[in-house]
Amino acid sequence: MPPTSLLIKEASIQPYRRLEPEQPGPAAAITPRQQEVLFCLVEGKPTKKICTELGISEGTAKVHISAIFRALRVRNRTQATLVALREGWIHPEMWSRS
Repeated sequence: MPPTSLLIKEASIQPYRRLEPEQPGPAAAITPRQQEVLFCLVEGKPTKKICTELGISEGTAKVHISAIFRALRVRNRTQATLVALREGWIHPEMWSRS
């Protein structure tokens, strides 16, 4: 593999290792409403879609998302999804296409 390809591959992998949460917070640290928001995040829904679906304002959605990130000790939606999968709060079968 050419050196450039190795650098690109390493650059695409390394950030995920570095940002992986050390110890996620307990599920009890997330309110039932935040769990609903987390499930929307896991489904890849944008903030505006979450607002519409849950009947909340954009500001409220952003507050919930920030609280979820703090509780799980993550920095983004992808990391939150990975924690939810790892902890068994969600299962990949939820998205199996029929």
